[in-house]
Amino acid sequence: MSQLTSLVLFATAVLVSEYVLGKIIRRILRLHLITRNICTRILDVLTVIVIACGILYIVQDDMIFYNPKNEESRIYLRHQPSYTEVQFTAENEKTYNGMLHKSQSGKAPLVIYFTGNGQASYNELMGIEAQGMWSYYNDYSLLCIDYEGYGLNEGSPHYLNMYEEALAIYDYAITLPDVDTSNIVAMGYSLGTGSATYLAANRDVTGLILVSPYANGYDLYNNVLPIFYGILKPLVKHKLPSDEYAPMVSAPVLMFASKSDEVVPYESSQKLSELFTSPVEFVTVDWAYHTGIYGADDVYSKIKTFLESVVKR
Repeated sequence: MSQLTSLVLFATAVLVSEYVLGKIIRRILRLHLITRNICTRILDVLTVIVIACGILYIVQDDMIFYNPKNEESRIYLRHQPSYTEVQFTAENEKTYNGMLHKSQSGKAPLVIYFTGNGQASYNELMGIEAQGMWSYYNDYSLLCIDYEGYGLNEGSPHYLNMYEEALAIYDYAITLPDVDTSNIVAMGYSLGTGSATYLAANRDVTGLILVSPYANGYDLYNNVLPIFYGILKPLVKHKLPSDEYAPMVSAPVLMFASKSDEVVPYESSQKLSELFTSPVEFVTVDWAYHTGIYGADDVYSKIKTFLESVVKR
């Protein structure tokens, strides 16, 4: 839904709310239950509440999603022999763009990677390249496709679009001749852990890696502004219900969560870990902030060990 459409709907809702509340208060006045002055104050307060709720609902997309622009990374990677720009049109008739880092071993296992907010495929792969971390992915190739509205993709990001896209990426990946389709691992960071969990719940993957995962969108919203409870829960537009899909995952899971994470509450990650019915290795990082968790001790080495352990020979 566009911002213009949202604004029109919001304005309509405010007018309707004021009309309805006005009728109720005028009826109360006729019954002489309260004074006109008090009625006016009540109407003003309720109008402010309606407007505030509408603003909260509208600005959520900008709070949750941010499309970075970094053409330098994209231009650099597209000229490197181990990287390939990817574009495909799925059965839903949407076209998706991203980047593939190909293993040097020919037909290879694959990691399907889902980025966090403020990351695009070429930014993420450029970061791994710059840090020299590809050896930790063993002989896996890595496929990273941008969300709708990110990178070169059209459309608008929404968690339901993210879930739809996750399945489309998998269905595309298994058609690639250099992918060992019996060895596909779903991996996500932060926002992308929702897509990775959804994919693992709905497709045949050999493993699931979650870095800074959340149980649901309510935990994320309330970590910023703790008001989304009870009657205000419907204001949360992006439900991101990983907790609903975790019990459906049959593959082994590796999870990383930091007690110092200022974006994703540690308790939310813990809650999610308890919902999986498949084997879970839950790794607690004591000191890392949200964007620094990959730099914590043993994170990459544990990813390497996990990828080695889930490969079907």
